[in-house]
Amino acid sequence: MNKVFSVCFLIGLLGLTTSCSDKNEHGVVGTWLLTTRTVNIPFDVNQDGVSNTNLIAEINCNERETLTFEINGTVSSGNEFSNVLRYFKEENTDVYKVNSDCNREGIISFASEYSTPEENTIKVSARVYVLNGDTLTTVYKNAVDIYNEDFTEVIETKDLTLVYTKQ
Repeated sequence: MNKVFSVCFLIGLLGLTTSCSDKNEHGVVGTWLLTTRTVNIPFDVNQDGVSNTNLIAEINCNERETLTFEINGTVSSGNEFSNVLRYFKEENTDVYKVNSDCNREGIISFASEYSTPEENTIKVSARVYVLNGDTLTTVYKNAVDIYNEDFTEVIETKDLTLVYTKQ
């Protein structure tokens, strides 16, 4: 009887180990830091004379936004309260600008399950992330409204691309 129990226990343990290792098949397990936030427009928000398409380099907010993927199929995030970004284009020019309001008073986070439906594809809820080496990228289509200078009208929209780097 003990042999039968031992064999069943080992088969169950092997099955559990195999299903857990599937989650790390593509190396997603671990902590990923947001390193690029772009709408592919150069900005000089910090007014240092250098424009950058990566707003992480321009705005001193959300410096520690992370995604943490666990081998058990869960993902959680952790970051400072989101800062409000308002994009606009100056009248009669092709100059884009951003108003930023940093909020460092707390933490906002979520937890969810993730799946790997295809090679190099990670799905969290309805959001798809593409895994390429040590980067994880997602694109929010037409997620950024660009306003006119007095913020009374949306004059165009841009995609928001977020790139996370494995830590």
